[in-house]
Amino acid sequence: MPPILLSRHDLISISKSRPFTEPHFCLKMASSKGSSFSHALYFLIPIIAVILAFLAPSLTNNGLASSAIGLIVRNQIGNIALTPNQGHPDHKYEVRVFSRDPLILYIRNFVSSDEIAYLLRASEDRYEPSKVYSSYDGSLVDNQMRVSESAWMDPKDPVVRSITRRAREFQGWRGRNTSVEPLLVQRYQTDGFYNYHFDWDESRSEGNRATTFMSYLVGNCTGGGTNFPFLPHPSDDRWCDVIECDEEGRDGYQGVIFKPIVGSAIFWENFYPNGTGHTGVYHAGLPVRSGVKVGLNIWTWDSAWIKPEEFM
Repeated sequence: MPPILLSRHDLISISKSRPFTEPHFCLKMASSKGSSFSHALYFLIPIIAVILAFLAPSLTNNGLASSAIGLIVRNQIGNIALTPNQGHPDHKYEVRVFSRDPLILYIRNFVSSDEIAYLLRASEDRYEPSKVYSSYDGSLVDNQMRVSESAWMDPKDPVVRSITRRAREFQGWRGRNTSVEPLLVQRYQTDGFYNYHFDWDESRSEGNRATTFMSYLVGNCTGGGTNFPFLPHPSDDRWCDVIECDEEGRDGYQGVIFKPIVGSAIFWENFYPNGTGHTGVYHAGLPVRSGVKVGLNIWTWDSAWIKPEEFM
């Protein structure tokens, strides 16, 4: 099977602001003179808004700050402050290519400390026993396969939307048939684990999980690493800051074990370019021997995926 090639679109890590689009005016000018006036008025509005914003304290005594125009100005300034990439620096993270076949990337600081604190608070009242999904059996609690608690995040939450957008933009333009699924927070306490599995569903013939982000929100534990048993262990010991290299840390497991380092994430492609599932991304959440691990799963769904004919 052909290897996965890394294109320049796969490592987009800087969010680009949306192209500017002029608003539509309901008022149509009958003459070129009127049209020129409308354009001049359009450019004057932001200047007037800023001037009024600075004058707002002095206008309060005259009752103008609470007027309709004052409210519009304050709302507009507030919207600018809340718009991504306007008034706030871009979130910074570092990407390393861990494997090219399968494509696996290691991302430092993918989730910020503020976002982690927020997600931990937001998920607290949402936890329920984690289930194992199958197209044949539906969703079931299976303690032989998975022992943890799961909390689905609200897709409309502003912080969740920001992380979702980051995950989507990180992957470049994958087409209109792909979408990021709702974010899932998973909590593993002592003896919690997720046995070996694929994130793609072998039983499906149409639509599947194309990519995975596995991020760590809490790593105050022993054990609990993410194990890819079929990946060869890298020879370069500089990877030992993010994977288990000594015998005690590996605890007899084969392949590669990523440490649950807070804020970091592992990203991988679930399929070969021809649509067949990649066996190299078979993985497990190893048992937590002590403490607590909390992870964040972000999956990308490709509704246009079709199982290759030779596997039908």
